[in-house]
Amino acid sequence: MNFLILKKCCLVGLFSGLLFYSVSSSIADDESSLDLFQKRISPILRSPKASSCVECHLSGVDLKNYIGKTEEETFASLRSGGLIDMNNPDRSKILTFIKRAPEKESPISREVRKKEFEAFRAWIRLAVRDPKLAAAKSGNDQLGPTLPLEVIRHTRKGRIVKSFVENIWSEIGRCVNCHSPELNRNKIGRNGHTKEDVDAISWVVPRNPSATLDMLVESGNIDTDKPQLSSLLTKPVGLEKHGGGPKFAVGSRTDKNYRRFLNDYAAIINGKYSKLEQLPEEPDEVAVLTKQQLRIVDIPARLDKKLLRVDIYKQLGRGWSKTRWATAESLINGKRHMWQNVILVIAPRDSARAKKMKPNISVLPPGRYLIKIYIDRDDRTKKNRDYQLGKREFYGQVEIQGEWKPGYQPPKIIQAPVRD
Repeated sequence: MNFLILKKCCLVGLFSGLLFYSVSSSIADDESSLDLFQKRISPILRSPKASSCVECHLSGVDLKNYIGKTEEETFASLRSGGLIDMNNPDRSKILTFIKRAPEKESPISREVRKKEFEAFRAWIRLAVRDPKLAAAKSGNDQLGPTLPLEVIRHTRKGRIVKSFVENIWSEIGRCVNCHSPELNRNKIGRNGHTKEDVDAISWVVPRNPSATLDMLVESGNIDTDKPQLSSLLTKPVGLEKHGGGPKFAVGSRTDKNYRRFLNDYAAIINGKYSKLEQLPEEPDEVAVLTKQQLRIVDIPARLDKKLLRVDIYKQLGRGWSKTRWATAESLINGKRHMWQNVILVIAPRDSARAKKMKPNISVLPPGRYLIKIYIDRDDRTKKNRDYQLGKREFYGQVEIQGEWKPGYQPPKIIQAPVRD
């Protein structure tokens, strides 16, 4: 079963293409398979460094899992699991799995993978010719990962990057002006900031969410020991001094998404998941930022700094859509009696509409819409950041019709419902 896990996991994820090492392993004429095992395979097991597997699997899978204490144990277990081809050793599945690499492989991992491949290939070539190894019996406990397949799939880099895109990268527009090297050069020389200062906060890698995630970890903006204290979260949510000021509210949808990703990422890195029941559930909806803005005016000043959410439904036929077509959340500016925010198009995860959505490209088309307004008048989200606004917070609704042009100015403007 453990070998089936490795097979399935290595086939799922980023397409890596075919990797072929043309450099042949040098083997002395009198060298035995045991000599090779002790010199080149056992050191992989004893090494404190992770194998090349970790470039795709952040936890749960390591080449060490497939190496036993003895040559006999290792060979028998690999053979019984179908990972060694006795007739065509160079076609052994364990070699195929070692060769698999992510689409953008690092030079260090490429060298590690090459050494692993050559060591196993050289050993297997000799081992299949040893009658004693051919007769070795595999024990009841197969070597390999001990985690369930679902947990191993959850820890794959490809799935983690997808989660990063959904929860954080989809709203990266809030951050790029200060943190992208393509846009923050004008800050050099302002307020005493040097090029080194600006480079230090340039953690966005343009058009590359995977590299951006790596940069956030390397720069210390993600704290894998205390994810809730990650500066990636505490600064934009206003819990820590931030040169760009607060970007979203405590308890808002964005705050929930950031915390969902950070907690999950830290749990994966720290090996906290051991069974399916521990994995977090995926949200039922996916959303991406548009460039369309909504402004609500004539809001009472007493609602200053209260969290307001809009849920937007589209007219379909004679009725309104059953699910939301867009949403947005942010704090009310009571002094100006208004609320304004960029909206996110939103759709059920498995819907055809969700599969077509793209950040800053997808927009609400012209039509008739119902805008439902919810206001956290009792600050429940500040007391419980996981609280979801519902019927208790419903404030009113407005119907609009027509085109909805992208841009901060002019936004789509509606009046707040009149309440007693």
